[in-house]
Amino acid sequence: MKVLILSFLLLLSAAVLSEPPAQGVSTGQSITTSVASLKNLNTLLVSAKNDSEIGILLPQKADVLETLFALLRSEMKVLSVEAADTKVLSLLKSRVKLNTEKGNVLAASRDKTKLAEYRVNALMMDYLHYLMDASQSYLSIDTIVDDSQALLLSSEALEKSLVLPDDMSETSISTQLKDNYHAFIVASHRYQDILKYAINDPRKIASVHWFQEFSLLSSISYINHFEIVRAINYRLAPANIDVGGVVLSFIIYFIVYFLSPFIFRYFNRLIESYMTGGNADESHEVLYYGIRQPAKVLLVFFGIYLGTYALFYKTDYRALLESGAFIVFSIIFIWLFFKIIDSFVLVQIQKLAASNIDLRKELFNLGVQAAKGLVIIFFLAMGLNHFGISLTAIMSTLGVGGLAFALAAKDTLSNLFGGVTILIDNVFKMGDWIKVGEQEGTVADIGLRSTTIRTFDNALITIPNSVISVSSVKNWNRRAVGRRIKLNVGVTYECDIQDLRQCVEDIRLMLRRHADIANPDHQHSRKTRNYRLSSKEDTQGIKSTQLVFVDKYSDYSIDIMVYCFSRTVDWEEWLSVKEDVLFNIADIVKNNRLEFAYPTELRINRNEG
Repeated sequence: MKVLILSFLLLLSAAVLSEPPAQGVSTGQSITTSVASLKNLNTLLVSAKNDSEIGILLPQKADVLETLFALLRSEMKVLSVEAADTKVLSLLKSRVKLNTEKGNVLAASRDKTKLAEYRVNALMMDYLHYLMDASQSYLSIDTIVDDSQALLLSSEALEKSLVLPDDMSETSISTQLKDNYHAFIVASHRYQDILKYAINDPRKIASVHWFQEFSLLSSISYINHFEIVRAINYRLAPANIDVGGVVLSFIIYFIVYFLSPFIFRYFNRLIESYMTGGNADESHEVLYYGIRQPAKVLLVFFGIYLGTYALFYKTDYRALLESGAFIVFSIIFIWLFFKIIDSFVLVQIQKLAASNIDLRKELFNLGVQAAKGLVIIFFLAMGLNHFGISLTAIMSTLGVGGLAFALAAKDTLSNLFGGVTILIDNVFKMGDWIKVGEQEGTVADIGLRSTTIRTFDNALITIPNSVISVSSVKNWNRRAVGRRIKLNVGVTYECDIQDLRQCVEDIRLMLRRHADIANPDHQHSRKTRNYRLSSKEDTQGIKSTQLVFVDKYSDYSIDIMVYCFSRTVDWEEWLSVKEDVLFNIADIVKNNRLEFAYPTELRINRNEG
């Protein structure tokens, strides 16, 4: 008997939906009929007990939704659907308040559930009007999907907030509560069905301009509107994913992983050929090489974000994805703006230097640091505002309480600011060989409170950052070319002066020709662009001085001073170079018929007679 009734209702619904509106029947009445049919189908789905009944009802519901959206797109107004009278709503609200005050929990829940049903119906009516307005005003697919997803989350939250008590005795009030709850669930599912249909296939309602076809959700909607895809999406609905999102995400990932290297390489060659052809000035070249890497990372991450968003745009992870992407985008943009600031300042300094204008490098350095600080503050403020943190509230709390805290934590704050100073000034980095006071070793870690150093006898020393920030730090790693070799070569007084002069010249010639000795005539290429105005030799640590002179007459020798620098800064390689220089000097002294002097004692015996 039940199967016969179910079949009759299905045939009746199909007949109503398949026939066009009769003469004299408005489209609004057809919309009302479709909404009523959707309610009947949801009522049957709630009470369905086997898969065969559900398999019959789901295609019918899809047809009802398709007809409903077609009607919504062709009409300007919709008739009221199960709208509650104002007096009824006022009565229910009064009963809820009265029963709550008297402690009648079941009676209050009964009336609250009925009010929730009316609220869902009102929300559905508003949403139907919204869909018709969206179709008439060419609202974008992205906006329709975003608004529908927000309303869907709100509806699901309302449904979860209303639950039946676990232990209810069989009374008239409990029966009414169950009936009201069942009606609320049916109304809520009907509302959610319309929302999900608009999310899955917004093209059914949106009037899309040709230039709106290039949006992400428009592409997903285009894939989902095929009949074969819609059948698959019904089965993927519990996982909150669809075929359009999966296909588009894999397409984007394929482009990012396989095609983007070729695209970047092509544009890189194109831009470089434009610059080498003499069409661009030096400022364009500096800016291009400065922003090339962060711009590449930005584009790659943007593609990854689009692909991930297309895959999870219907899930609950979308908010987490957007928050994480906001943080990563902020970091990349900070990096990009830093490069732009450095490139801009470098170009301006070069122009001013070409004009022979006296520059204050301290002011430029301070200006660059201040500009970068403003960039960080700007993005920090944007981040706090994005996550709902009020800057006004934060500033208002920095009053007397903040002062008291600062006084109590003076040493901790001193170490904290000392660590910030070390990081900003770039005094040293992990792995550098430094000497602070009497402590010398390799930097193991730089923390906000202290810096740890591994000494050469393998001990670990922790030094507070406040001490380092006010101490002289000797950094042996901040040298690119040149480790000093200084020695005195003593020859005997019995040598010939011409041989001594030739020996000095031969030592000079040997140093100039030595492949591992830094030569002052050699031009050292700049490894990185630097906007600072100090000399390249000072900033990069390049020493190439060569000095060979007769220095002094000692007690038992004539001293030749040899002062030079090896090209390498590695200790072991420096020892090897120094050894080779000593052997070469020994050969030069021998070839010039000179002898090394050493302490001697000469006694002269005079004949007194």
